[in-house]
Amino acid sequence: MTRFFFHVHNGISVFDDVGLELPDIEAAEAAAIELCGQILNDGPDGPLWQDNTWRVEVSDSPGILGLTFLIVQFSITRAAINPLPR
Repeated sequence: MTRFFFHVHNGISVFDDVGLELPDIEAAEAAAIELCGQILNDGPDGPLWQDNTWRVEVSDSPGILGLTFLIVQFSITRAAINPLPR
């Protein structure tokens, strides 16, 4: 098993110093997506809802010098929507 670390970045960085032991990168990807779901479930009062762009990086190290295996990125882009004529 490999220990994977899940770092969250949104203007500031929160580094995971514990990590999870998982069998492979596919399991780490699923865990990263689950973490994103938990962040979104925090709702508008959650800390990452203040910034509509953030990412979760999966790494082999608790610090910034590790190898990044994958990035799950979240962003909201507002687009102008023309209302339908009545």
